[in-house]
Amino acid sequence: MSFDIYLQCIAGEPPGISWAAVRTLFPIVEESSEPDYWSVRYDRANSCTIHVTPAKANRDLITSLSVNRPCGDVRFWESVLAILKMGPVILYWPGGGPLVGSDRVAAEFPLEIAESLGQPICVSSAQEIMDAIRES
Repeated sequence: MSFDIYLQCIAGEPPGISWAAVRTLFPIVEESSEPDYWSVRYDRANSCTIHVTPAKANRDLITSLSVNRPCGDVRFWESVLAILKMGPVILYWPGGGPLVGSDRVAAEFPLEIAESLGQPICVSSAQEIMDAIRES
């Protein structure tokens, strides 16, 4: 895909999700990665890069991720879904989203974000995420 997607933690005390837990979800190519910039590769046709924004107060937590040119491998999208299920995290992209991974996050969705991005849609599978992006 030739655009970026964004995952953002929208609540929490402190806000963020586990850096270590997120990192284990992806096949990171260590020799071309840095602590907050990951090169991800599933096979010759499916790779992308992920920029990670750590929390200011605690570098063990991630507040957002941006994915440049997300690949089409369903394993990538299963990892995105796993991130959405880690807590109050939203997924959006230019012209689309927000998607969330639970009804609880949808019910507590901040009004100011809904006014900017729209009402959240709860997804429960990688295929639902892929379909939402294709339909936008």
